[in-house]
Amino acid sequence: MRKFNSLFIFSLAISFFPASSIAKIGELLIDGEISQRNYGNTYILTESEFNSLKKSHIKTTTSWTATGRAVDFEGVKFKDLLSRVGARGKTLRVHALNDYWVDIPLSDVEQFDILLANKMDGKPLKLRDFGPYFVIYPIDRYYDKLNSPTYQARHIWQVNRITVLDK
Repeated sequence: MRKFNSLFIFSLAISFFPASSIAKIGELLIDGEISQRNYGNTYILTESEFNSLKKSHIKTTTSWTATGRAVDFEGVKFKDLLSRVGARGKTLRVHALNDYWVDIPLSDVEQFDILLANKMDGKPLKLRDFGPYFVIYPIDRYYDKLNSPTYQARHIWQVNRITVLDK
């Protein structure tokens, strides 16, 4: 009976603490309209799990890196992340460690093949330089369209959570 009571109390307590309060830096929480979950209503992608996924690159200039120099960003394509968790929404609300967030339409994932980068020029992103994760669009490839305040605002860094919304 004592084990049952302890298990019940633990289960009750964990339901009051969101996954975001338990996750460590480097872990990516994905929630919302997803079919695959591994922690309550959330999928927690550990740093090592992220590193085991197929990597892609986008080499581009950005407003936040050295002027006129294309940087090689490495990470996982959003479409691969969304497939992994069975996402079925229309918008991604991408959150940063400082509680900033931005909505990215799923159409951007399809149209621009955006990347969730964890490396820049072969080096892991650290908190002081956009890490642990940085949303990257191929600005140089679609310069006329992506060089605008709307798309610049979607380059969110220090990403720790993605919520898939049905709107």
